[in-house]
Amino acid sequence: MIKLSVHMMTYNCENYIDQSLKSVLRQKTTFPFEIIISDDASTDKTYQIVTTIAEKHDFIKPHQNKDNLGVLKNFVTTLHRCQGEYVFDLAGDDWLSDPYALQTLVDELDQNPSFSFVDSGFDCYYQRSGKIKSFVNKRILKSAKAAYIARHKIYGTSFMGCCYRKSSIEKYVYFDEYRNQQIDFEDYPILTDLMMNSEFGLIPKVLSVYRIHRDSHSHQADSYLRAKLYFAKKYNYSKTEVKKIHQIHDDYMLHNASLTSDKKTGIKYYKPFRQPMLRNFVYFLSSQSHLAQRFFTLFRKI
Repeated sequence: MIKLSVHMMTYNCENYIDQSLKSVLRQKTTFPFEIIISDDASTDKTYQIVTTIAEKHDFIKPHQNKDNLGVLKNFVTTLHRCQGEYVFDLAGDDWLSDPYALQTLVDELDQNPSFSFVDSGFDCYYQRSGKIKSFVNKRILKSAKAAYIARHKIYGTSFMGCCYRKSSIEKYVYFDEYRNQQIDFEDYPILTDLMMNSEFGLIPKVLSVYRIHRDSHSHQADSYLRAKLYFAKKYNYSKTEVKKIHQIHDDYMLHNASLTSDKKTGIKYYKPFRQPMLRNFVYFLSSQSHLAQRFFTLFRKI
């Protein structure tokens, strides 16, 4: 059996895929691995770049979907093609910064057979400014696992940096259940089911870089809220946790309204805040005034 499959989904990332793939090719490991790529019908040169690189490496196995499948379906079809005991998911616009990243992840899973996944540290790279925020998840990775779970329930934990035991996904994750609930993404659901049903490990070390840019895929707010509330019911979250989930949703919607000066949405989602923070007030002002929106845009990172 192949020890590790690097699971890569790509869509219109021609400006980033070369760096992403080459960061995997630079990995130093004691085991062979495969790179399984599914391009979701990109309309740019992403797949052309992928196939050009793949011609030189037989362990890179690219495929392009005839039609755009969407995130969840593309994730599942890519996963089915993975032959590895472990699966590391890397987006086509992110990259591995540590040349021993894959070795570190695999060693942790090998040494802990009860772990269904391990999570690791990452930096954030802001495409617009060219700045890097170092080790953004340091605090949560160095906290107790109970705190890690508590934060994930409310905020969601980034999928970036996670390596999975494939057999654990097959045992604990039910993709048909996600589809029935009209959940169209994979990261929050998979991590929730795994962490609520099995052991996992945390590696407090930066191994990769998450690129943030305006074309980055992001979940629709309503879909994300629906998923969180579904799992809140499934795993009997407390009333306080459910309340915080709604608060995070309101904050997100207010932030989005500030980006487009959407007055109606800004008013709707600012009202629920009984004790708004300065950030909320700034978002609200930006939603109500194009002038304020343009001013505060100067300070945005993306």
